[in-house]
Amino acid sequence: MTLFLSALLIFILRLIDQSLTTVRALIVSKKPFLAAFIGLIESAIWILAVSQVIKDIDDPVLIAAYALGFAAGTLLGIQIEKFIGIGNVVIRVFTPSKSVKMAKELRSKGYMVTEINAKGRDGAVTISWCIIPRRKMTKVLAIIKDVNPASYITTDVANPMSLRK
Repeated sequence: MTLFLSALLIFILRLIDQSLTTVRALIVSKKPFLAAFIGLIESAIWILAVSQVIKDIDDPVLIAAYALGFAAGTLLGIQIEKFIGIGNVVIRVFTPSKSVKMAKELRSKGYMVTEINAKGRDGAVTISWCIIPRRKMTKVLAIIKDVNPASYITTDVANPMSLRK
């Protein structure tokens, strides 16, 4: 196999392996069995990639292909996980109390919202809380922007749980 094909193979193997590693690390607490299965595939691919580098350990091209595959795989894994969007987020929308009711618009689109009346630096505000699947966050943020583009928004990862058996 030529040096170029060897380097390409190593790069592709590391790209796949590291993408799986990144996705696995991000979902391990949410989907442990899926993470274990991904780990199984990931480790087999890693062994194949390392064995290709070890065949000619002194070649800087192969080492560079390995390292570049690692870096590119990390970036690709992050994008894959964003696309999959596993988990939930809390969106908090702060608006002046006199402005259009954010909760009404979000509820009309099928989202559950809790409103809290509060006082901010400049007077009365309404805080609209919404817990949604992360993959719907872009859609919800677009609704908020349409209703009140001056809203102040915070988001956090949510770990919903129920005390019911």
